[in-house]
Amino acid sequence: MKQFVLSAILLIIPSLSLAGGHSGFGGIGTGITVNSEVMEGKSGTLVKNTTDDVWIWDNLPEGFHKATRATCTQFLAFATGQQQPVGFSVTCLSVDPDGDATMSVLAPHDSGRALITQVAGTGKWEAYNGIQFLGGTDIQIDSSTSTYSWKPIN
Repeated sequence: MKQFVLSAILLIIPSLSLAGGHSGFGGIGTGITVNSEVMEGKSGTLVKNTTDDVWIWDNLPEGFHKATRATCTQFLAFATGQQQPVGFSVTCLSVDPDGDATMSVLAPHDSGRALITQVAGTGKWEAYNGIQFLGGTDIQIDSSTSTYSWKPIN
């Protein structure tokens, strides 16, 4: 069961690893799962994954870095015997080369993609708190590595 759940998770999770940013530009990223924890219950399983990510932004304003590194923590809930999660949430943290930080959360969206909201930012990112994106996996390279993209929605 653990192997099945882990395989299902590794295929789904990278689509959830995105965050931060502002209106007018999207981007692409690469996520590599560096840690997974599974908690099995009687009626379901909880999974926590941590990824190391690199984000490459499009159409950046002056003063923003083209690329940043991020760490995302993904939480998924599976009903026993189910391949698709019954729910998920993700939190991504990033500090750019200037020392400005972002915190973004991801949640399911009706489109099948992830809704990404920057909930906190410092320095140049502070003005973009509340900005939202839709994102998801574009290429699943293997069970722990993927590429993804996101586009602004506001």
